[in-house]
Amino acid sequence: MRGRRPRCGADCLEPRARWPVGRAFLPPTRRSGRVLTVLPCLAVLLAVSSGPLEAAAPQENQVQTHVDAGALNALAKAGGLRAVGAFPFDYQYLAFHGGSSDLVALWAAVSVEAGRIRGVFEGGWHYSLSLGLELFQDDSLVVAKTRRTDFLFSRQVADTTRDGFPLQTMVSVPPGVYDYRLVVKDMNWPDDRSVNVVQGSLTVPVFDETHPVVSSIAVAADSVGTFKPATGIELQLNAAAIVEKDARPFIYFEVYGLTPGGSYRGEIKLASTWVSRGRGETFTGPYEPFQMQYRGSVPADPTVPVRAVLRLETRDAEPGPYEVQVRVTDLETGERSEIRKAGLKIRPPTIRAAPITEVEVRSEGESEGK
Repeated sequence: MRGRRPRCGADCLEPRARWPVGRAFLPPTRRSGRVLTVLPCLAVLLAVSSGPLEAAAPQENQVQTHVDAGALNALAKAGGLRAVGAFPFDYQYLAFHGGSSDLVALWAAVSVEAGRIRGVFEGGWHYSLSLGLELFQDDSLVVAKTRRTDFLFSRQVADTTRDGFPLQTMVSVPPGVYDYRLVVKDMNWPDDRSVNVVQGSLTVPVFDETHPVVSSIAVAADSVGTFKPATGIELQLNAAAIVEKDARPFIYFEVYGLTPGGSYRGEIKLASTWVSRGRGETFTGPYEPFQMQYRGSVPADPTVPVRAVLRLETRDAEPGPYEVQVRVTDLETGERSEIRKAGLKIRPPTIRAAPITEVEVRSEGESEGK
């Protein structure tokens, strides 16, 4: 299936590996103060200061819930950096409700070091990569999917760049423990001459909708991409979750188990996880350079989740490791979700060229094992 060709700018190629940069795309919206309305079930906010967006509401009788405690936070740590092989790449996994209680939408996202990928001149510099995801249980294939992405540049990518090509694919699977195999191929080489593979195991969590629960947190760049978790949302995932100080990345998450037709409060924090190595280092920045609270409405249809796209302000953050923390409170019941977490690294800003002109995505095939 051939996808449409969005025009894009600098950030279809993202800095990656040990220091990839994620920029952010602002979806088309109607502005209304600081809150941007895209869909009835989609809250899009621009966070513009390190303080709360609004005054905190009076404290309700809050009940802490333990919905699949830690499983989604553990999934956020299931990825990493594949530093050996034909080319390095970062990878991560994200989980969202799959539309029914027995299915989860599992996304695999990858950022491939661009300087190690072969370019072919065809009226422009053409780069082609495929990402294959295979899941197994008891040594039997459960599902396999391959997605190819082609990039067209106005000039050749420097072989010294650490910038990355972003790739992702999604499969719908029941909750459970799986062995996985991620296969990344440079399609400009014949006979699978440039392939890298990473294998491991992961747990696809259960979404218990009897209590508030927050999905995985996706870190996204500031340009149109091929991550489309819902109608009207097209973001570019940053698999390495590393951004420049002035990048203002987006985060995307969904919330389930809230009272239909009610209201909720969201709390977002960016917290430093810096730890001294005992070498006389000092951390001079604020430990929570960004925090905000906001209120939103829950769709009346219980099958429609709250979907949130929020832009983080990182200019007050010192370079280093951080954690994005999200918690949601159902204002009708007082129940709170567990704190959802996602790692984020911030580096000093850099200047780089932006030669990309087009991106084309094709799903090459999907199969399910018995």
